[in-house]
Amino acid sequence: MKDRFSFFMDMRIIQSLKYWLVILCLCFSIPPTIADNVVTSGTTLKVSLCTTIVSVNNMVIQSGTTLDNAGIMILKKDLTNENAVSNAIGSGTVVSSGTNSQAINGENIIQNLTVDNSTGITIGGSTNVNGTLALTNGRVDLGSSNLLLGPSATISGTPSSMIMIIVTGSGELQKEFAPGFSDSFTFPVGDNTGTAEYSSVTLSFSGGTFSSGNYIGISLVNKKYPDANITGNYLNRYWTITQSGIIGFTCNANFQYVIADVTGTENKISCTKVDPLPWVTYALTNSDTHILSAIGINSFSSFTGVKSTTPPENQDLVNITIPDGTSNCFDATQTLTVAGNGNTLVVENNGSATLVAGNNILLLGATKVNSGGYLHAYITTTATYCGSIYNALVENPEKELLSLGENQKNQWIMIYPNPTTDYIILELNQDENLPVVYVAIYNMNGKPILQQTMEGENKRQLSLSGQPVGIYRINVRSYYSSEIAKIIKNQLYI
Repeated sequence: MKDRFSFFMDMRIIQSLKYWLVILCLCFSIPPTIADNVVTSGTTLKVSLCTTIVSVNNMVIQSGTTLDNAGIMILKKDLTNENAVSNAIGSGTVVSSGTNSQAINGENIIQNLTVDNSTGITIGGSTNVNGTLALTNGRVDLGSSNLLLGPSATISGTPSSMIMIIVTGSGELQKEFAPGFSDSFTFPVGDNTGTAEYSSVTLSFSGGTFSSGNYIGISLVNKKYPDANITGNYLNRYWTITQSGIIGFTCNANFQYVIADVTGTENKISCTKVDPLPWVTYALTNSDTHILSAIGINSFSSFTGVKSTTPPENQDLVNITIPDGTSNCFDATQTLTVAGNGNTLVVENNGSATLVAGNNILLLGATKVNSGGYLHAYITTTATYCGSIYNALVENPEKELLSLGENQKNQWIMIYPNPTTDYIILELNQDENLPVVYVAIYNMNGKPILQQTMEGENKRQLSLSGQPVGIYRINVRSYYSSEIAKIIKNQLYI
């Protein structure tokens, strides 16, 4: 009886040792002759809640296998899911924390994913994360694969050039949004082209309809956008935003770049949507923070920073403010479209904007020049655009278009009497001593009724005799200064 009992206990010990040997094979370093950890077809591997397993070799999930991870699965090497369709691998957490570069391959649906590998991981195949993507250490390279964050997914960590998602291939970092989403989301993306550079995109939605399965996708290229019209001042970086299942939205966007991206003069660059044509130009860059901003986006495509010395054929100006003390010039060889469709162009006090086009300037909507601001818009027939406007006159002033805010304060000129019944006196600031001053008066249709040149004089009488009662604009400019004012002609009663 004792011998039978001893034999039974020996068998129990052997079975227990076999069990712990399997666990040790999963959890501890084994000589390289040991094969991958394979979950064979037709089986289920369960990791219970509050349980942690460590795979020191490649983890392979064969087709037809179920991996039900409710705990924590720590991977020291690759994870390969051989199922042909998206396959959920549990409600727990997958941690990539190897010492060499790792890969997550196949069609995986992961609840929580932690990246803690300083050498980085790559994604091969479409991976969905529905819970928390924890960027603890290292980069995630998407290559040609997409990484989709579900509607409830969040990102934790402190992204930087060392901790980010690389989206320079054909793959995208995608985010699905819950119905009625009205908030901000930051895509912690960048490139590892030569020097790793963090260049995130933040989108802030204030409206839109988000259908089931929607997403926004982000990718980028660390080069100048391939448009021959981009010369002079631009970024060697552009972002492409795609979307599916989102309609009727309004969105503001911030694009982070690095100073090494800048060619030319940074503070001349504006955030510009360059595809599809025409260019849509938004605000000037913030050269202190190196952030491009676009307000009022209602469609996505490719965005970059540009103030080209070669004008585009057509350009739209959208939700732009020219602040106090800032001058800017916008041009197009054909048509320049300003504001419209709820968008604005605002020139603030002491701000200055010049609009130059080869054929048309369309002031469609809320174009506003505050008191003391300056807006000059004209058609050039000499191919003279923003790069040289201060050295040329408008050769065909009959096509010139002027716009002026109400109650503009004249800093350089005095005009009196105003209102008038016949003539006005134009008097320049006595501190000015300019050899040549160009003067033009236009009716409300933009047609010139008077053009003269003043040389070495500060005062001149100008006649409106024979002109109908109405409102006129006078444009006075020299090489250094320019001013626009309103003239009112009244009827003379006897």
